[in-house]
Amino acid sequence: MPTAAPAFHRVSCRASQARFRCASPHEPVASGLRVRVLDMTRERSLVAGLRAHAPMEAERDLDPGADALEGVKDRLGMVMAFWHGDALIATIRLMPSGHGVTLAEKRWADVTRARRAFGVRSWEVGRLIVAPEHRSMDLLRTCLALSLQTLLQHTDARYLHASCSPLLARLYRWFGFATESTVCGETGAPHVLIHAPVDDVARALGLALAQPATA
Repeated sequence: MPTAAPAFHRVSCRASQARFRCASPHEPVASGLRVRVLDMTRERSLVAGLRAHAPMEAERDLDPGADALEGVKDRLGMVMAFWHGDALIATIRLMPSGHGVTLAEKRWADVTRARRAFGVRSWEVGRLIVAPEHRSMDLLRTCLALSLQTLLQHTDARYLHASCSPLLARLYRWFGFATESTVCGETGAPHVLIHAPVDDVARALGLALAQPATA
């Protein structure tokens, strides 16, 4: 994965390099919403305000050393920011497996059954934060759809996974994810590992396999 962030771009249904296209009638790209992959060596401050809303307690409960890895994850992962008009309203970080820093690798490595789902083509969905005043199911779906389109323009991702609460695990079933394992953190609180093939998530988000161009 390149260290330099790509130039600013809008992700649309007409993006010719996307592995998936938008499928009617479930149009996932909201009017005016745009996404950009950030260069975190110089743009970290752009999402600092949004990240103040991150539930770090849950990450620390699973991995007490989570704070020390933030810079490493920002460097290795793909951090995106979402704007509606001029307002920055959401951010997400997608983190590739294989570097030993995802929660799946650190916390669930000995208990996962679907080993292939957490291999080198698996990406952790994390740091998805939407400004409180903009939170809605529709916006969550749109952000995930844009994230997946952008990820597939730059990588050959095959699986997605995430660590979340039992409540969020039930929510993410709507987006094609299934529960893999549940463990208790340092405080005894339950945490769930979810995962899904990229194709399943794409279909759940209203994206369809792009068809080859014909004469």
